[in-house]
Amino acid sequence: MRRYETILITHADLSEDELTGLAERYRAIITDQKGIMVKVERWGKRRLAYLIKKQSRGVYILLDYAGETAVVNELERNLKIHDKILKFMTILKDESVDPAALEKEIADAAQATKKQEEPQAAAPEAPPAAPSVEGSAEQPTEMQQTVPEESKTDAKGDH
Repeated sequence: MRRYETILITHADLSEDELTGLAERYRAIITDQKGIMVKVERWGKRRLAYLIKKQSRGVYILLDYAGETAVVNELERNLKIHDKILKFMTILKDESVDPAALEKEIADAAQATKKQEEPQAAAPEAPPAAPSVEGSAEQPTEMQQTVPEESKTDAKGDH
């Protein structure tokens, strides 16, 4: 079993429900092919460095998973035919992964997330801890990282 990361860019005009459905669809493909989903991170809407299919903005999503080659082949086949996916790239993170160690990593991340989400009645002024890898083997949770929108000085040519 190998560990992979796939980063995909979707159309920027997709709603939150559509993005969630998209993430769930690809999560289901990975688990149907006997892969193990580690995490899904939504990096938010970003300006693209160049136009892709006449789009200047896109939403980035990271899929971190483990599986055999068949998992990657099926996932990429589905990504190619989906019309709301602008671009994607899959990289091999690790050549061999121990499924037991991976399950422990997912469980530890889920436990840390659970502690983080507990109400902090004793110390409401304490800032929340930075999110870590989330999820479980059956239903990994989706992370939303807040990314500040670009300012006018960040965007090239928009003066």
